[in-house]
Amino acid sequence: MSDALWQRRLDRERQARKTAERLLTDKSRELYQTTVDLQQALAASENQRRLQLALWGSGELIWEWLAEDDLMRLHHFSSEPGVALEEALLWSDWIARLHPDDRGNALQAWEAHRCGRCEYYDLEFRMRREPEQGWLWFRTQGRAVERDADGLARRITGTCKDISRQHEAEEHLRLLAAAFANNRDANVVLASDRHALQANAAFLELVGIGAGELPDLELERLLLDADEQCPWDHLFATDHWQGELICQRRDGQRIPVELSSTLVRARDRQARHLVLSLRDISERRRAADHLRHLARLDVLTQLPNRLQFQERLQRALQHQHDDRCLALLFVDLDDFKQVNDAFGHDVGDALLQQVATRLVRSLRQRDLVARWGGDEFVVLLELHCHDEVVLVADKLIKALNEPMELAGHVLTATPSIGIALAPEHGNEAGELLRHADAAMYVAKREGRNQYALYRPELSEQLLHRVKLANLLRSALEQHELSLALQPKIGMDGRQIVGAEALLRWDTAAFGRVPPDVFIPIAEELGLIVPIGHWLVREAATLLDDWHARGWPLTLAINLSARQLHDEALLPVLCESMQRSGASPAALELEVTESILLADADFARARLQALRDAGFRIALDDFGTGYSSLGYLKDLPLDRVKIDRSFISDLEQSPRGRALLSSIAGLCRALSLQTTAEGVETAAQLTLVEAEGIDEVQGYFYYPPLTVEAFNQLLESKLGAQGAPGANG
Repeated sequence: MSDALWQRRLDRERQARKTAERLLTDKSRELYQTTVDLQQALAASENQRRLQLALWGSGELIWEWLAEDDLMRLHHFSSEPGVALEEALLWSDWIARLHPDDRGNALQAWEAHRCGRCEYYDLEFRMRREPEQGWLWFRTQGRAVERDADGLARRITGTCKDISRQHEAEEHLRLLAAAFANNRDANVVLASDRHALQANAAFLELVGIGAGELPDLELERLLLDADEQCPWDHLFATDHWQGELICQRRDGQRIPVELSSTLVRARDRQARHLVLSLRDISERRRAADHLRHLARLDVLTQLPNRLQFQERLQRALQHQHDDRCLALLFVDLDDFKQVNDAFGHDVGDALLQQVATRLVRSLRQRDLVARWGGDEFVVLLELHCHDEVVLVADKLIKALNEPMELAGHVLTATPSIGIALAPEHGNEAGELLRHADAAMYVAKREGRNQYALYRPELSEQLLHRVKLANLLRSALEQHELSLALQPKIGMDGRQIVGAEALLRWDTAAFGRVPPDVFIPIAEELGLIVPIGHWLVREAATLLDDWHARGWPLTLAINLSARQLHDEALLPVLCESMQRSGASPAALELEVTESILLADADFARARLQALRDAGFRIALDDFGTGYSSLGYLKDLPLDRVKIDRSFISDLEQSPRGRALLSSIAGLCRALSLQTTAEGVETAAQLTLVEAEGIDEVQGYFYYPPLTVEAFNQLLESKLGAQGAPGANG
C-alpha cells in the first residue's frame, strides 16, 4: 500500500477517534446533567413532602386566590399524612361561610391587603366548614405574591388553621383567672422557692397587705398550726391537704382559717407551685361557739340545761373536798299540767321563767340551778354539813309558794323536792340523779309541796314502779285487767239500783296491784286512754247483760282529765252502747273537781256534749276541791257524789252534819241527785237518810265485788227477770 493511501486511512481513523471521543464527552456531560437534574428533582420532591408533612402536622390548609377567576383554591390535608385534597370555590362563597358578625372585619382586612394598604393579611374569624356544622374559630395569614401595575393583588396565597381549641383554652384560662381574682376565698400561688407569685384581692385583704407588698410577704409566720408550727414543709410535700390553721395578719391579728392546698408538679414530679385557698372561719367559729352555748342552755329560762348540769355535776364529784358535801335537789312542780290546760302554754312558760328566777335568787351565786326538762329543775349545792340542805329546801319551797301574778292570773307554785347527798347516797352523777328523783316521788306521794331525803329503800320502790310500768303496757293484751263492782243502794226502799265500776289489776309477778298505784302510772304513760276505751266496752257489755235479764241498773265509770281530753271518747262511748244495745242513760260518767278546776270552759263543753248524747254526768269526790259550790249551777250535772271525808265524822261532828245538810239542800234546789260515799255504819246511814240523800255506797252494805259475785248477788236478791226490790 502506498504511503499516501496509508496516510489517508490514518487520518480517517484519527478523525473517527476524535469524533467518538467528542461524542462520548457530550454523552457524559448529558448523563451528568441528567444525574444532577434528577438529584435536584428528588431533593425538591423530598422538600415538598416534608412541607406537606409539616402542614399536615400543623393542621393548616393552604389557600390561593387568583384575581382572574376570583376563586379560592384550598389545599386540605386528609388524616393520612401527605395526602392532599383540593377544593375551589368563589370568593363570595368563601365569605358566605363566615359568621355574620365577622364578615365585615374580614372584608375590610382583605380589601386593605388587596389594594396594598397593608403588607400582610392576618385575621381571626368564625366559620362553618359545612352548613350543618357549628361555628369554629380560624386564623388565616396570607400575602400577595403578584400585583399588577396599579399595585392591586393578582395572586394571594396563605394558610388557614382551625384554632377553636386554642380559643376554648384561652376562654377557659380567662374564666379561671376571673374565678381566681374574684373568688371570695383568699387565693395565693407560691413558687417552689416559697415566694408568692400571684394572689387575689381576698387574700390581700385577709393578710392585710397591698398588691405591691406581695413579693415581700414573709410566709414563715403567715400560717401556724395548733402547736404554733409553720406547716410549709408538710404542704410542699403533700399533693392535697385540707384543714384548719391560724392566719397571722400583717398587723398581728390572728384569724382562724380553713385551708385547702394543692401541689402542682412538673412532669418530672418535682414540685413547681403550691396553690392555697384560705377561708376566714371566724364567723363560723363564733356561730359554732354560740350553738355550743345554746346546746348547753335552756332557751326558755336561760338556765343551764340537762347536758350542762350533768357535765358540771360530774366535775364537782371528781373534785369534791373531804370537808364538804354535795347536795343534789330534784325539784318538780306539782300539778303544772293543770296550769297549761287552764291558762294556756304562754302562762305556763311564764310560770317556769318565774320559778327559775326565784330559784336563782334564793341561792348563792356559786350554787348551780338548771332546768332538767318540762316542769323539773335540779339544784347542786356545796355545803359544810348536811343540815344546811334542809334549810335550803325550806327556803326554796317558801320562795315558790309566794303568789305570782302572770297575765292577769294570780298563781302559786308548789314544789316536790327530792334530795340526794354525796358521798352518802352515791359518787356517780347518774346514781345521785336517780336517788334524788326517787326521793322527789316520795315527797309528791306524801302530800306534795314538801321535800324528802333519799333513803336506800326508795331505790327498790322506784325499781318496782319501773317494773310495774313495763308490765302495765301489756296488761290489756294479757287480759290482766278486770272490773270490780261496788253496789249502790237506793234509799227509797234500800234496793240495789246500780254499781260503780272499779279497775283491778292482777299480775303474775306482783299479784294484785292497788289502783292508787297503777292508775297514776297509767296516767303518766298515757295508757289511761286505751284502758278507758276497754272499760267503756266492758261497761256496755255488762249493761246489755243486765237489761237482758230484766235488771234496769245503772253503771258508773270514772273519767280522768286525760280521758276527757281524748277526742275519741265520745265516738267510743256511742259506738259501744250502740253495739251492745244498752241505753246511754244507763251509763253514768264520773269526773272529779280537779278536772273541772283545770279548764272549766273546756270541761263544761265536753260534759255538755256527753250529756247531749244521753249519758249521765256525776261529780265525784265533791267537797275535796276549791270553790266547789260555784260549779254546781254552771255544769251539766245529773248527780253529786259526796266524798267520804264528809261522811266519816258525821257521828262526832255537828259541823260535819250541818255541812252535809247544806250540800243536800243545795243539790235538791238544783235538782241534782246525791250519792253518799263511804257509808260504813248504821248511824252514818241514819244521818244520811235523814238529809234526803238519794243513794249510798260503802262497806255497810257491800264492798267491791267481782262481776261474777255481783251477778250472783243480784240473782239471789232479784232473780231472773226480777225487779229491783231486795233489802240490803
